[in-house]
Amino acid sequence: MPCNPIRLIRRPCANFLLRVALTLCSILFLLTNGSLTLALPRKDECRHGQGKVVRNLRGLKVEITPTVDKDALNEPRCHLLVRNLTGTVILSAGDDSFKILLDDRDINGDGIPDLVVLAFSGGAHCCWTYYFFSLDPRPGLLTKFENNRDATFIEDRETGRIYLQIQDGAFDSFDDVCHACSPFPLVYLRLDGSDLVDISREYASDYDEIIRDSQKALTKKVRQRLRALTEKPSDAEPVMEARYNALMIVFAYLYSGREEQARQALQELWPPFDRERIWNLIVETRHNGILCYTRKGAVCGLGVADQ
Repeated sequence: MPCNPIRLIRRPCANFLLRVALTLCSILFLLTNGSLTLALPRKDECRHGQGKVVRNLRGLKVEITPTVDKDALNEPRCHLLVRNLTGTVILSAGDDSFKILLDDRDINGDGIPDLVVLAFSGGAHCCWTYYFFSLDPRPGLLTKFENNRDATFIEDRETGRIYLQIQDGAFDSFDDVCHACSPFPLVYLRLDGSDLVDISREYASDYDEIIRDSQKALTKKVRQRLRALTEKPSDAEPVMEARYNALMIVFAYLYSGREEQARQALQELWPPFDRERIWNLIVETRHNGILCYTRKGAVCGLGVADQ
């Protein structure tokens, strides 16, 4: 399974090098066998039809077992079955792999431990599904979300609350560029009860660091070259890096709640003829991305446009 940072970091760590490392995490796993993360015991996961898990957790019975996909020439995969103590099925799902991430921490702030199960669809870049279960006397599924970037769980030193740091995977291949060229906005989420809440505004200093790093990379000459384009910026050299850094600046302002400054940055950096188109595309992509899950009643999921 590609790398999934599950360590509980005592303070948010969002410097530029770490973000780059997280972006390349899936590829690096293939080379390092997951040594960049704190790997959970093999018994806690099933991957591509290998491994079995049976756990009883405060009123929930979790079984992760090998199976095959009969619609894909019996391709090996895994199956997750979660039941309460009376045998009632809470969740039954199949995917390339499943892994128990956390089973003894209060994720949603109600004082009761929760269970987090990660599903991965296989492949170098996609896709992760996070399932959150309550382990209270009446256990059940709190919520779930899908994204084609994985998450880091962060513990706040002062409050003890656990947050999620995640990149908005909706921007993969944004505006028809390659996966490696894609700018991924950083998002901070918190689970309150059964609701995912966007708390990115609380981490404005992290976004300011992204802005500073990207501005340094955009020299005067590079800015002029980008603004002078007469066709939309692409992933071709030497435009690719300028395009990436310009969008990272816009995203950092927008996702930290500073929309006016995001629009101003776009005015200063982007080719005039293409500003309105790219802004509308940014807003639409953001609307249907990871933040969709923070809107009650929204229809969310990979490949699903919010109605």
